[in-house]
Amino acid sequence: MGRPRLGLHTKILLFQVGLTLGVVALLCGAVLFILSSLVSEQYGARVLGVAQSVAQMPSIRNAFDDPDPSATIQPLAEAVRVATGVAFVVVANRDQVRYSHPNPERIGQVLSTDGQLALDGLAYVTTERGTLGESIRAKVPILDGDGEVIGAVSVGILADVLAEVVSRNWALILGVGVLSLALGAAGSYGLARHIKRQIFNLEPAEIAALVEQREALLHGIREGVVAVDMHGALTLVNDEAARLLNVDPEWLGHAVEGVLPQLGLQEVLVTRRSVSDQTVLANGRAIVVSRMPVETRGMLVGAIATFRDHTEMQALVRELNGTRSYLDALRAQAHEFANKLHTVAGLVELGLYGEAKSYIHDATAHQQELVENLPRRVADSSVLALLVGKASVAAERGIHFSVSAETHVGPLADAGAAVSTVLGNLVENAFDAVAGRPERRVQIHLEDTDEMLTLRVADSGAGLARDALPRLFEDGYSTKSVPGGPHRGLGLALVRRVVEGVGGEVRARNADDGGAEFSVCMPLGTAVPAEPAPDSRVLLPLAS
Repeated sequence: MGRPRLGLHTKILLFQVGLTLGVVALLCGAVLFILSSLVSEQYGARVLGVAQSVAQMPSIRNAFDDPDPSATIQPLAEAVRVATGVAFVVVANRDQVRYSHPNPERIGQVLSTDGQLALDGLAYVTTERGTLGESIRAKVPILDGDGEVIGAVSVGILADVLAEVVSRNWALILGVGVLSLALGAAGSYGLARHIKRQIFNLEPAEIAALVEQREALLHGIREGVVAVDMHGALTLVNDEAARLLNVDPEWLGHAVEGVLPQLGLQEVLVTRRSVSDQTVLANGRAIVVSRMPVETRGMLVGAIATFRDHTEMQALVRELNGTRSYLDALRAQAHEFANKLHTVAGLVELGLYGEAKSYIHDATAHQQELVENLPRRVADSSVLALLVGKASVAAERGIHFSVSAETHVGPLADAGAAVSTVLGNLVENAFDAVAGRPERRVQIHLEDTDEMLTLRVADSGAGLARDALPRLFEDGYSTKSVPGGPHRGLGLALVRRVVEGVGGEVRARNADDGGAEFSVCMPLGTAVPAEPAPDSRVLLPLAS
Protein backbone atom coordinates (compact mmCIF):
# COMPACT_ATOMS: atom_id res chain seq x y z
CA MET A 1 0.00 0.00 0.00
CA GLY A 2 1.48 3.33 -1.07
CA ARG A 3 2.05 6.26 1.17
CA PRO A 4 -0.90 8.64 1.53
CA ARG A 5 -0.69 11.50 -0.93
CA LEU A 6 -0.39 15.01 0.42
CA GLY A 7 -3.39 17.24 -0.14
CA LEU A 8 -3.24 20.51 -2.03
CA HIS A 9 -3.57 22.52 1.19
CA THR A 10 -0.57 20.71 2.74
CA LYS A 11 1.49 21.00 -0.44
CA ILE A 12 0.89 24.73 -0.71
CA LEU A 13 1.65 25.24 2.98
CA LEU A 14 4.88 23.21 2.85
CA PHE A 15 6.00 24.92 -0.33
CA GLN A 16 5.30 28.39 1.00
CA VAL A 17 6.96 27.66 4.36
CA GLY A 18 9.99 26.16 2.63
CA LEU A 19 10.18 29.12 0.29
CA THR A 20 9.87 31.56 3.19
CA LEU A 21 12.52 29.66 5.14
CA GLY A 22 14.89 29.78 2.18
CA VAL A 23 14.30 33.49 1.64
CA VAL A 24 14.77 34.27 5.34
CA ALA A 25 17.98 32.21 5.43
CA LEU A 26 19.31 34.00 2.36
CA LEU A 27 18.41 37.38 3.81
CA CYS A 28 20.05 36.57 7.14
CA GLY A 29 23.17 35.38 5.35
CA ALA A 30 23.19 38.48 3.19
CA VAL A 31 22.76 40.74 6.23
CA LEU A 32 25.59 38.99 8.05
CA PHE A 33 27.82 39.22 4.99
CA ILE A 34 27.05 42.89 4.51
CA LEU A 35 27.53 43.58 8.22
CA SER A 36 30.87 41.75 8.20
CA SER A 37 31.98 43.65 5.11
CA LEU A 38 30.97 46.97 6.62
CA VAL A 39 32.77 46.23 9.89
CA SER A 40 35.86 45.06 8.00
CA GLU A 41 35.80 48.17 5.87
CA GLN A 42 35.31 50.38 8.90
CA TYR A 43 38.13 48.72 10.85
CA GLY A 44 40.36 48.79 7.78
CA ALA A 45 39.88 52.53 7.49
CA ARG A 46 40.51 52.87 11.20
CA VAL A 47 43.84 50.99 11.23
CA LEU A 48 44.93 52.78 8.06
CA GLY A 49 44.35 56.11 9.75
CA VAL A 50 46.27 55.06 12.84
CA ALA A 51 49.15 53.74 10.72
CA GLN A 52 49.36 56.94 8.70
CA SER A 53 49.38 59.00 11.89
CA VAL A 54 52.19 56.90 13.37
CA ALA A 55 54.21 57.11 10.14
CA GLN A 56 54.04 60.90 10.25
CA MET A 57 55.05 61.29 13.91
CA PRO A 58 58.41 63.23 13.94
CA SER A 59 59.59 61.40 17.04
CA ILE A 60 59.15 58.07 15.27
CA ARG A 61 60.99 59.21 12.14
CA ASN A 62 63.82 60.84 14.13
CA ALA A 63 64.27 57.73 16.27
CA PHE A 64 65.49 55.81 13.20
CA ASP A 65 68.80 57.77 13.53
CA ASP A 66 69.27 56.79 17.19
CA PRO A 67 71.72 54.07 18.19
CA ASP A 68 68.77 52.16 19.75
CA PRO A 69 65.60 53.16 17.84
CA SER A 70 63.40 50.70 19.73
CA ALA A 71 64.02 52.49 23.00
CA THR A 72 62.17 55.51 21.66
CA ILE A 73 59.72 53.87 19.27
CA GLN A 74 58.42 51.04 21.53
CA PRO A 75 56.92 53.31 24.22
CA LEU A 76 55.38 55.59 21.61
CA ALA A 77 53.91 52.68 19.67
CA GLU A 78 52.43 51.09 22.80
CA ALA A 79 50.92 54.40 23.85
CA VAL A 80 49.24 54.72 20.46
CA ARG A 81 48.05 51.09 20.60
CA VAL A 82 46.44 51.54 23.97
CA ALA A 83 44.94 54.90 23.07
CA THR A 84 43.38 53.69 19.80
CA GLY A 85 42.35 50.21 20.92
CA VAL A 86 44.13 48.42 18.12
CA ALA A 87 45.78 45.03 18.60
CA PHE A 88 49.29 46.04 17.62
CA VAL A 89 51.44 48.88 16.31
CA VAL A 90 54.63 47.47 14.79
CA VAL A 91 57.38 49.70 13.39
CA ALA A 92 60.15 48.14 11.27
CA ASN A 93 63.17 49.39 9.32
CA ARG A 94 63.92 48.73 5.67
CA ASP A 95 65.29 45.32 6.61
CA GLN A 96 61.81 44.53 8.09
CA VAL A 97 63.35 44.27 11.58
CA ARG A 98 60.85 45.25 14.31
CA TYR A 99 61.45 48.32 16.49
CA SER A 100 58.15 47.81 18.36
CA HIS A 101 55.73 45.02 19.18
CA PRO A 102 53.08 44.30 21.85
CA ASN A 103 55.32 41.41 22.89
CA PRO A 104 58.72 43.03 23.66
CA GLU A 105 60.45 39.72 23.13
CA ARG A 106 59.73 39.99 19.39
CA ILE A 107 61.50 43.34 19.06
CA GLY A 108 64.57 42.96 16.88
CA GLN A 109 63.05 40.06 14.94
CA VAL A 110 62.03 40.11 11.30
CA LEU A 111 58.35 40.77 10.45
CA SER A 112 56.20 37.63 10.27
CA THR A 113 54.40 38.96 7.18
CA ASP A 114 55.88 40.51 4.10
CA GLY A 115 55.99 44.31 4.22
CA GLN A 116 57.87 44.91 0.98
CA LEU A 117 54.99 46.79 -0.66
CA ALA A 118 55.04 49.35 2.14
CA LEU A 119 58.83 49.63 1.82
CA ASP A 120 58.25 50.30 -1.87
CA GLY A 121 56.17 53.34 -0.88
CA LEU A 122 52.62 51.83 -1.06
CA ALA A 123 50.10 52.22 1.78
CA TYR A 124 47.46 49.44 1.84
CA VAL A 125 45.07 47.40 3.98
CA THR A 126 45.14 43.61 4.03
CA THR A 127 44.04 40.61 6.08
CA GLU A 128 46.89 38.37 7.15
CA ARG A 129 47.86 35.94 9.88
CA GLY A 130 50.78 37.03 12.05
CA THR A 131 52.24 36.14 15.42
CA LEU A 132 49.09 37.38 17.20
CA GLY A 133 46.69 35.60 14.87
CA GLU A 134 44.60 36.65 11.87
CA SER A 135 44.03 40.38 11.71
CA ILE A 136 42.99 43.26 9.52
CA ARG A 137 46.14 45.35 9.20
CA ALA A 138 47.29 48.49 7.44
CA LYS A 139 50.90 48.90 6.28
CA VAL A 140 52.19 52.40 5.59
CA PRO A 141 55.74 53.51 4.58
CA ILE A 142 57.71 55.83 6.90
CA LEU A 143 59.49 58.63 5.04
CA ASP A 144 62.39 60.80 6.19
CA GLY A 145 62.70 64.50 5.54
CA ASP A 146 63.91 63.89 1.99
CA GLY A 147 60.95 61.63 1.17
CA GLU A 148 62.98 58.48 1.23
CA VAL A 149 61.43 55.31 2.69
CA ILE A 150 63.27 54.48 5.90
CA GLY A 151 60.84 51.90 7.27
CA ALA A 152 57.22 50.86 7.63
CA VAL A 153 54.51 50.79 10.26
CA SER A 154 51.91 48.01 10.55
CA VAL A 155 48.74 48.58 12.59
CA GLY A 156 46.12 45.86 12.99
CA ILE A 157 42.94 44.70 14.71
CA LEU A 158 42.47 40.99 15.34
CA ALA A 159 39.74 39.15 13.40
CA ASP A 160 38.32 37.94 16.72
CA VAL A 161 37.20 41.50 17.41
CA LEU A 162 35.37 41.57 14.07
CA ALA A 163 33.66 38.24 14.84
CA GLU A 164 32.65 39.56 18.26
CA VAL A 165 31.02 42.63 16.71
CA VAL A 166 29.11 40.46 14.22
CA SER A 167 28.06 37.96 16.90
CA ARG A 168 26.64 40.77 19.04
CA ASN A 169 24.15 41.48 16.20
CA TRP A 170 23.52 37.82 15.39
CA ALA A 171 20.79 37.44 18.01
CA LEU A 172 18.89 40.43 16.58
CA ILE A 173 19.22 39.14 13.02
CA LEU A 174 18.12 35.65 14.06
CA GLY A 175 15.12 37.05 15.95
CA VAL A 176 14.01 39.06 12.93
CA GLY A 177 14.47 35.96 10.75
CA VAL A 178 12.37 33.76 13.05
CA LEU A 179 9.64 36.41 13.20
CA SER A 180 9.65 36.70 9.41
CA LEU A 181 9.41 32.92 9.11
CA ALA A 182 6.46 32.82 11.50
CA LEU A 183 4.65 35.59 9.62
CA GLY A 184 5.38 33.85 6.32
CA ALA A 185 4.06 30.54 7.64
CA ALA A 186 0.88 32.20 8.90
CA GLY A 187 0.39 33.95 5.57
CA SER A 188 1.05 30.70 3.71
CA TYR A 189 -1.53 28.89 5.81
CA GLY A 190 -4.12 31.57 5.14
CA LEU A 191 -3.31 31.58 1.41
CA ALA A 192 -3.57 27.79 1.20
CA ARG A 193 -6.98 27.83 2.89
CA HIS A 194 -8.18 30.63 0.62
CA ILE A 195 -7.10 28.74 -2.51
CA LYS A 196 -8.85 25.60 -1.28
CA ARG A 197 -12.07 27.51 -0.69
CA GLN A 198 -11.85 29.09 -4.13
CA ILE A 199 -11.70 25.66 -5.76
CA PHE A 200 -14.50 24.26 -3.58
CA ASN A 201 -12.11 22.17 -1.44
CA LEU A 202 -11.26 19.96 -4.41
CA GLU A 203 -7.91 18.30 -4.96
CA PRO A 204 -6.03 18.71 -8.28
CA ALA A 205 -6.79 15.11 -9.27
CA GLU A 206 -10.48 15.70 -8.62
CA ILE A 207 -10.40 18.93 -10.63
CA ALA A 208 -8.67 17.14 -13.52
CA ALA A 209 -11.27 14.37 -13.42
CA LEU A 210 -14.10 16.91 -13.42
CA VAL A 211 -12.56 18.77 -16.36
CA GLU A 212 -12.22 15.54 -18.34
CA GLN A 213 -15.79 14.56 -17.51
CA ARG A 214 -16.97 18.05 -18.49
CA GLU A 215 -15.17 17.88 -21.83
CA ALA A 216 -16.58 14.42 -22.54
CA LEU A 217 -20.06 15.55 -21.55
CA LEU A 218 -20.00 18.81 -23.50
CA HIS A 219 -18.71 17.25 -26.69
CA GLY A 220 -20.70 14.05 -26.40
CA ILE A 221 -24.22 15.30 -25.79
CA ARG A 222 -26.66 15.94 -28.63
CA GLU A 223 -27.44 19.44 -27.38
CA GLY A 224 -25.56 22.59 -28.26
CA VAL A 225 -23.87 24.46 -25.42
CA VAL A 226 -22.55 28.03 -25.64
CA ALA A 227 -21.08 29.95 -22.69
CA VAL A 228 -19.88 33.52 -22.18
CA ASP A 229 -17.99 35.25 -19.40
CA MET A 230 -19.26 38.17 -17.34
CA HIS A 231 -18.23 40.60 -20.08
CA GLY A 232 -20.17 38.77 -22.79
CA ALA A 233 -17.11 37.25 -24.48
CA LEU A 234 -17.59 33.81 -26.03
CA THR A 235 -15.71 31.23 -23.93
CA LEU A 236 -17.19 27.85 -24.86
CA VAL A 237 -18.80 26.27 -27.91
CA ASN A 238 -19.24 22.50 -27.92
CA ASP A 239 -19.22 20.31 -31.03
CA GLU A 240 -22.99 20.21 -31.46
CA ALA A 241 -23.27 24.00 -31.12
CA ALA A 242 -20.53 24.48 -33.69
CA ARG A 243 -22.37 22.16 -36.08
CA LEU A 244 -25.81 23.70 -35.63
CA LEU A 245 -24.70 27.34 -35.72
CA ASN A 246 -21.70 26.95 -38.05
CA VAL A 247 -19.43 28.60 -35.49
CA ASP A 248 -15.95 29.69 -36.55
CA PRO A 249 -13.31 28.71 -33.92
CA GLU A 250 -11.91 32.23 -34.22
CA TRP A 251 -15.10 33.58 -32.66
CA LEU A 252 -13.95 32.48 -29.21
CA GLY A 253 -13.10 35.58 -27.22
CA HIS A 254 -15.35 37.83 -29.32
CA ALA A 255 -18.50 39.49 -27.97
CA VAL A 256 -21.41 37.06 -28.28
CA GLU A 257 -23.73 39.92 -29.22
CA GLY A 258 -21.67 40.42 -32.37
CA VAL A 259 -21.48 36.78 -33.52
CA LEU A 260 -24.46 34.94 -31.97
CA PRO A 261 -27.01 37.60 -30.96
CA GLN A 262 -29.98 35.29 -31.50
CA LEU A 263 -29.06 33.26 -28.41
CA GLY A 264 -29.87 36.25 -26.17
CA LEU A 265 -27.00 35.69 -23.72
CA GLN A 266 -26.25 39.40 -23.41
CA GLU A 267 -29.80 39.93 -22.16
CA VAL A 268 -29.28 37.23 -19.52
CA LEU A 269 -26.14 39.04 -18.29
CA VAL A 270 -28.17 42.23 -17.90
CA THR A 271 -31.36 40.80 -16.37
CA ARG A 272 -29.88 37.76 -14.55
CA ARG A 273 -33.08 35.89 -15.42
CA SER A 274 -33.32 32.40 -16.89
CA VAL A 275 -35.38 31.66 -19.99
CA SER A 276 -36.46 28.11 -20.82
CA ASP A 277 -37.43 26.45 -24.09
CA GLN A 278 -37.65 29.50 -26.33
CA THR A 279 -37.71 28.76 -30.04
CA VAL A 280 -35.53 31.01 -32.21
CA LEU A 281 -34.23 30.89 -35.76
CA ALA A 282 -30.46 30.65 -36.18
CA ASN A 283 -28.35 29.68 -39.18
CA GLY A 284 -31.49 28.69 -41.07
CA ARG A 285 -32.61 26.35 -38.29
CA ALA A 286 -35.33 26.47 -35.68
CA ILE A 287 -33.68 25.78 -32.34
CA VAL A 288 -35.16 25.53 -28.86
CA VAL A 289 -32.98 27.55 -26.47
CA SER A 290 -32.73 27.66 -22.69
CA ARG A 291 -30.61 30.42 -21.14
CA MET A 292 -29.45 30.96 -17.59
CA PRO A 293 -26.95 33.13 -15.69
CA VAL A 294 -23.94 31.52 -14.00
CA GLU A 295 -23.19 32.80 -10.51
CA THR A 296 -20.47 31.92 -8.01
CA ARG A 297 -21.08 32.91 -4.39
CA GLY A 298 -23.61 35.50 -5.49
CA MET A 299 -21.35 37.03 -8.14
CA LEU A 300 -22.29 36.89 -11.82
CA VAL A 301 -19.46 35.19 -13.72
CA GLY A 302 -21.15 34.51 -17.04
CA ALA A 303 -24.11 32.93 -18.80
CA ILE A 304 -24.81 29.69 -20.63
CA ALA A 305 -27.23 28.67 -23.37
CA THR A 306 -28.25 25.12 -24.19
CA PHE A 307 -30.26 24.36 -27.30
CA ARG A 308 -31.43 21.55 -29.53
CA ASP A 309 -32.37 21.48 -33.18
CA HIS A 310 -36.12 21.75 -33.50
CA THR A 311 -35.83 20.83 -37.17
CA GLU A 312 -34.32 17.44 -36.40
CA MET A 313 -37.16 16.77 -34.01
CA GLN A 314 -39.78 17.31 -36.69
CA ALA A 315 -39.73 13.70 -37.88
CA LEU A 316 -40.62 12.44 -34.42
CA VAL A 317 -43.06 15.31 -33.93
CA ARG A 318 -44.85 14.53 -37.19
CA GLU A 319 -45.14 10.88 -36.27
CA LEU A 320 -46.50 11.82 -32.87
CA ASN A 321 -48.86 14.39 -34.37
CA GLY A 322 -50.16 11.81 -36.82
CA THR A 323 -50.99 9.45 -34.00
CA ARG A 324 -52.46 12.26 -31.92
CA SER A 325 -54.58 13.49 -34.82
CA TYR A 326 -55.94 10.00 -35.30
CA LEU A 327 -56.73 9.69 -31.59
CA ASP A 328 -58.34 13.13 -31.58
CA ALA A 329 -60.44 12.11 -34.55
CA LEU A 330 -61.56 8.91 -32.85
CA ARG A 331 -62.37 10.74 -29.64
CA ALA A 332 -64.28 13.47 -31.44
CA GLN A 333 -66.24 11.01 -33.53
CA ALA A 334 -66.98 8.81 -30.54
CA HIS A 335 -68.40 11.81 -28.72
CA GLU A 336 -70.42 13.00 -31.70
CA PHE A 337 -71.54 9.48 -32.55
CA ALA A 338 -72.84 8.94 -29.01
CA ASN A 339 -74.87 12.16 -29.12
CA LYS A 340 -76.31 11.39 -32.54
CA LEU A 341 -77.03 7.79 -31.55
CA HIS A 342 -79.04 9.02 -28.57
CA THR A 343 -81.04 11.30 -30.85
CA VAL A 344 -81.70 8.50 -33.35
CA ALA A 345 -82.71 6.17 -30.51
CA GLY A 346 -85.18 8.75 -29.25
CA LEU A 347 -86.73 9.25 -32.69
CA VAL A 348 -87.07 5.48 -33.20
CA GLU A 349 -88.62 5.05 -29.77
CA LEU A 350 -91.17 7.70 -30.66
CA GLY A 351 -91.91 5.89 -33.92
CA LEU A 352 -90.65 8.78 -36.02
CA TYR A 353 -88.81 6.55 -38.48
CA GLY A 354 -88.83 9.02 -41.33
CA GLU A 355 -87.41 11.78 -39.18
CA ALA A 356 -84.75 9.39 -37.88
CA LYS A 357 -83.72 8.44 -41.41
CA SER A 358 -83.58 12.11 -42.43
CA TYR A 359 -81.55 13.01 -39.33
CA ILE A 360 -79.02 10.26 -40.01
CA HIS A 361 -78.61 11.45 -43.60
CA ASP A 362 -78.16 15.10 -42.62
CA ALA A 363 -75.75 14.32 -39.77
CA THR A 364 -73.40 12.23 -41.90
CA ALA A 365 -73.64 14.04 -45.21
CA HIS A 366 -70.83 16.59 -44.69
CA GLN A 367 -68.37 14.22 -43.05
CA GLN A 368 -69.17 11.40 -45.46
CA GLU A 369 -68.74 13.71 -48.41
CA LEU A 370 -65.38 14.85 -47.05
CA VAL A 371 -64.18 11.30 -46.47
CA GLU A 372 -65.42 10.07 -49.85
CA ASN A 373 -64.27 13.02 -51.94
CA LEU A 374 -60.91 13.87 -50.37
CA PRO A 375 -59.06 10.73 -51.54
CA ARG A 376 -60.08 11.58 -55.11
CA ARG A 377 -58.69 15.12 -54.82
CA VAL A 378 -55.70 14.54 -52.52
CA ALA A 379 -53.42 11.70 -53.61
CA ASP A 380 -50.66 12.27 -51.05
CA SER A 381 -51.28 10.01 -48.06
CA SER A 382 -49.67 12.24 -45.41
CA VAL A 383 -51.63 15.34 -46.45
CA LEU A 384 -54.85 13.32 -46.77
CA ALA A 385 -54.51 11.83 -43.30
CA LEU A 386 -53.81 15.28 -41.87
CA LEU A 387 -56.91 16.82 -43.48
CA VAL A 388 -59.22 14.02 -42.34
CA GLY A 389 -57.86 14.21 -38.81
CA LYS A 390 -58.25 18.00 -38.68
CA ALA A 391 -61.81 17.66 -39.99
CA SER A 392 -62.71 15.44 -37.06
CA VAL A 393 -61.14 17.82 -34.56
CA ALA A 394 -63.04 20.70 -36.17
CA ALA A 395 -66.30 18.79 -35.86
CA GLU A 396 -65.70 18.29 -32.14
CA ARG A 397 -64.94 22.00 -31.64
CA GLY A 398 -67.96 23.11 -33.61
CA ILE A 399 -65.88 24.52 -36.46
CA HIS A 400 -67.12 24.30 -40.04
CA PHE A 401 -64.11 22.78 -41.79
CA SER A 402 -64.14 22.65 -45.57
CA VAL A 403 -61.77 21.86 -48.40
CA SER A 404 -62.40 23.77 -51.61
CA ALA A 405 -63.83 21.90 -54.59
CA GLU A 406 -60.88 23.09 -56.69
CA THR A 407 -58.40 21.32 -54.44
CA HIS A 408 -56.20 18.88 -56.32
CA VAL A 409 -52.93 17.44 -55.02
CA GLY A 410 -51.00 14.56 -56.55
CA PRO A 411 -48.37 12.44 -54.83
CA LEU A 412 -45.82 14.79 -53.26
CA ALA A 413 -43.02 12.28 -52.64
CA ASP A 414 -40.32 13.93 -50.53
CA ALA A 415 -42.23 17.24 -50.39
CA GLY A 416 -45.09 15.64 -48.44
CA ALA A 417 -43.31 16.02 -45.12
CA ALA A 418 -42.74 19.76 -45.60
CA VAL A 419 -46.31 20.35 -46.85
CA SER A 420 -47.76 18.46 -43.87
CA THR A 421 -45.70 20.56 -41.46
CA VAL A 422 -46.80 23.84 -43.06
CA LEU A 423 -50.45 22.84 -43.44
CA GLY A 424 -50.71 21.44 -39.92
CA ASN A 425 -49.35 24.63 -38.33
CA LEU A 426 -51.58 26.92 -40.38
CA VAL A 427 -54.73 24.87 -39.66
CA GLU A 428 -53.99 24.80 -35.91
CA ASN A 429 -53.48 28.56 -35.96
CA ALA A 430 -56.78 28.95 -37.78
CA PHE A 431 -58.55 26.81 -35.16
CA ASP A 432 -57.12 29.06 -32.45
CA ALA A 433 -58.21 32.15 -34.36
CA VAL A 434 -61.90 31.14 -34.56
CA ALA A 435 -62.13 29.80 -31.00
CA GLY A 436 -64.86 31.66 -29.13
CA ARG A 437 -66.17 33.38 -32.28
CA PRO A 438 -69.92 33.30 -33.12
CA GLU A 439 -69.10 31.98 -36.60
CA ARG A 440 -66.31 29.40 -36.65
CA ARG A 441 -65.21 28.62 -40.18
CA VAL A 442 -61.92 27.35 -41.65
CA GLN A 443 -61.45 26.77 -45.37
CA ILE A 444 -58.55 24.96 -47.06
CA HIS A 445 -57.40 25.12 -50.66
CA LEU A 446 -54.54 23.08 -52.15
CA GLU A 447 -53.46 22.85 -55.76
CA ASP A 448 -50.30 21.67 -57.49
CA THR A 449 -49.53 22.98 -60.98
CA ASP A 450 -46.31 23.19 -62.96
CA GLU A 451 -44.14 21.81 -60.16
CA MET A 452 -45.58 24.43 -57.78
CA LEU A 453 -47.92 23.81 -54.85
CA THR A 454 -50.34 26.55 -53.85
CA LEU A 455 -51.79 26.31 -50.36
CA ARG A 456 -54.31 28.66 -48.76
CA VAL A 457 -55.87 28.60 -45.26
CA ALA A 458 -58.61 31.10 -44.44
CA ASP A 459 -60.49 31.55 -41.17
CA SER A 460 -63.36 33.64 -39.84
CA GLY A 461 -61.45 34.92 -36.85
CA ALA A 462 -60.81 38.50 -35.74
CA GLY A 463 -58.15 38.99 -38.40
CA LEU A 464 -54.66 40.33 -38.01
CA ALA A 465 -53.78 43.68 -36.45
CA ARG A 466 -52.32 45.96 -39.12
CA ASP A 467 -49.17 46.68 -37.12
CA ALA A 468 -48.64 42.92 -36.62
CA LEU A 469 -48.42 42.05 -40.32
CA PRO A 470 -44.77 43.15 -40.88
CA ARG A 471 -43.57 41.13 -37.86
CA LEU A 472 -45.91 38.16 -38.10
CA PHE A 473 -43.28 35.67 -39.27
CA GLU A 474 -40.45 36.90 -37.04
CA ASP A 475 -38.86 34.45 -34.65
CA GLY A 476 -40.63 34.51 -31.30
CA TYR A 477 -43.21 37.13 -32.28
CA SER A 478 -46.74 36.34 -31.15
CA THR A 479 -49.93 38.16 -31.95
CA LYS A 480 -51.07 37.41 -28.41
CA SER A 481 -49.38 40.71 -27.64
CA VAL A 482 -52.23 42.25 -29.64
CA PRO A 483 -55.42 42.41 -27.55
CA GLY A 484 -57.64 39.55 -28.60
CA GLY A 485 -55.09 38.28 -31.10
CA PRO A 486 -54.43 34.56 -31.48
CA HIS A 487 -51.07 32.97 -30.79
CA ARG A 488 -49.39 32.54 -34.17
CA GLY A 489 -45.79 33.58 -33.44
CA LEU A 490 -44.03 30.27 -32.93
CA GLY A 491 -45.88 28.21 -35.54
CA LEU A 492 -45.59 30.88 -38.20
CA ALA A 493 -41.86 31.26 -37.65
CA LEU A 494 -41.50 27.54 -38.29
CA VAL A 495 -43.75 27.76 -41.34
CA ARG A 496 -41.59 30.51 -42.78
CA ARG A 497 -38.42 28.50 -42.15
CA VAL A 498 -39.79 25.38 -43.86
CA VAL A 499 -41.22 27.29 -46.82
CA GLU A 500 -38.13 29.40 -47.38
CA GLY A 501 -35.99 26.30 -46.92
CA VAL A 502 -37.41 24.86 -50.16
CA GLY A 503 -37.36 28.20 -51.98
CA GLY A 504 -41.02 29.03 -51.43
CA GLU A 505 -42.94 32.03 -50.18
CA VAL A 506 -45.57 32.58 -47.47
CA ARG A 507 -47.89 35.57 -47.13
CA ALA A 508 -50.61 36.71 -44.73
CA ARG A 509 -53.43 39.21 -45.18
CA ASN A 510 -56.85 40.11 -43.84
CA ALA A 511 -59.59 38.69 -46.06
CA ASP A 512 -62.19 41.04 -47.57
CA ASP A 513 -65.03 39.27 -45.74
CA GLY A 514 -63.15 39.23 -42.41
CA GLY A 515 -60.71 36.86 -40.82
CA ALA A 516 -57.15 36.05 -41.82
CA GLU A 517 -55.85 34.32 -44.92
CA PHE A 518 -52.44 32.66 -45.28
CA SER A 519 -51.07 31.77 -48.70
CA VAL A 520 -48.08 29.55 -49.44
CA CYS A 521 -46.30 28.80 -52.70
CA MET A 522 -43.80 25.93 -52.62
CA PRO A 523 -41.79 24.52 -55.55
CA LEU A 524 -42.23 20.76 -55.60
CA GLY A 525 -39.07 20.10 -57.59
CA THR A 526 -36.80 21.53 -54.85
CA ALA A 527 -35.15 19.04 -52.56
CA VAL A 528 -36.69 19.06 -49.13
CA PRO A 529 -34.51 18.63 -46.04
CA ALA A 530 -34.04 14.91 -45.50
CA GLU A 531 -36.39 13.77 -42.77
CA PRO A 532 -38.28 10.51 -42.24
CA ALA A 533 -41.58 10.48 -44.07
CA PRO A 534 -44.72 10.11 -41.97
CA ASP A 535 -46.63 6.86 -41.86
CA SER A 536 -47.93 6.21 -45.37
CA ARG A 537 -51.11 4.59 -44.10
CA VAL A 538 -54.28 6.73 -44.33
CA LEU A 539 -56.38 6.27 -41.21
CA LEU A 540 -59.93 7.39 -41.94
CA PRO A 541 -62.15 7.86 -38.87
CA LEU A 542 -65.71 6.62 -38.85
CA ALA A 543 -68.21 9.04 -40.30
CA SER A 544 -70.06 10.93 -37.64
